[in-house]
Amino acid sequence: MTTLNHAPTRPMPTSPMQAGAPGQIRESAELATQLTPGLVAAWEARLGVDRRRLARPARFVGDAGLREWQVGLDMVPADADEFRGVRFDRRLSMTSSYCAVHSAARTERTVERIAAEPYELLLVAVTSMRGRTVVWQAGQEFEYSAGDLVFVATTSPFTLSASAVTDPSGQVIPLAMLGKHRRLAEQPRRPISKRTPLARAAAGFARRFAADTAAFDGPAPSADAELAAVDLFTAALAELTSGHGYRLQDDTLFHHQAVLDLIARRHRDPDFAPDSIAVELHLSRRQLYRLFESTDQSLAARIADARVGTAREMLVSNPWLPIGNVSAAAGFRSVATFRNRFKSRYGVGPVDYRHQVTRPTAS
Repeated sequence: MTTLNHAPTRPMPTSPMQAGAPGQIRESAELATQLTPGLVAAWEARLGVDRRRLARPARFVGDAGLREWQVGLDMVPADADEFRGVRFDRRLSMTSSYCAVHSAARTERTVERIAAEPYELLLVAVTSMRGRTVVWQAGQEFEYSAGDLVFVATTSPFTLSASAVTDPSGQVIPLAMLGKHRRLAEQPRRPISKRTPLARAAAGFARRFAADTAAFDGPAPSADAELAAVDLFTAALAELTSGHGYRLQDDTLFHHQAVLDLIARRHRDPDFAPDSIAVELHLSRRQLYRLFESTDQSLAARIADARVGTAREMLVSNPWLPIGNVSAAAGFRSVATFRNRFKSRYGVGPVDYRHQVTRPTAS
């Protein structure tokens, strides 16, 4: 996550737990536990931000990197000397955003840490990489996976552990910003949001908002945008606690993020189109297009961009996969359309891009 003046912020945990520790999980032999240049390149591709506009990330190596990585939290990897991490983070006017990827490691906040550094924050996180991850807090233990929205308050001890390299991203929100709903964040409860339309929309928004604010070398969002984000997360948080409701101040934000979440999940289907979104969300075409009439990108262009982003990730993570297979898997109906879209966005064709990104570099 990121370091705030009023609180600690850094990425969410990752790692095999020591025997007998809370949140113990078994490490999967199929998934990488150490961060490599290829995994970093694939992670940057997943952020969906033009490489030419990426901010400069912070890099963390070995035991020294561990000490710099987090304030107010302890990270315990399987091998401190082999620890690697890369992070984009940004302090906004009221909250903070982060996108990170790092080696497997257990992350925890102890009673002693809380007494010494009494930060009062709500950590909002979501990952996109495969692997079993466990959060332990208030005597409860729950497993979550890629795409799950996770809430953790720093006012009580917790442990977060994942079985492999992980890529947490999200927001760090001062608990004071939640007002009367602060109790929802601090009371013992299941820390993982339900797989409801609201939770999925909030998870998709968390990833996109973090990438656009932390990894993108552009202007910071407005205070109104930050408050709208907090509003959405609070609504998703309220779903975890029976008997508590929360009404979004503006359901336009919910519908907007529900559309973006659908695009993220369905764009690989070549038949997926704006009309598919209208049908699934029970909106008229007019209602749907009004949600995006003030933006500079049409829904069809957003779907195409999502396909290009997926293709770019596949080019990096599967260097031997034929271009035609990449095109089809990303949702394009023809290789020609894929090549044109890709070159329009990145300035080079997919083959040249793959050569540039996967070319060996000195460590």
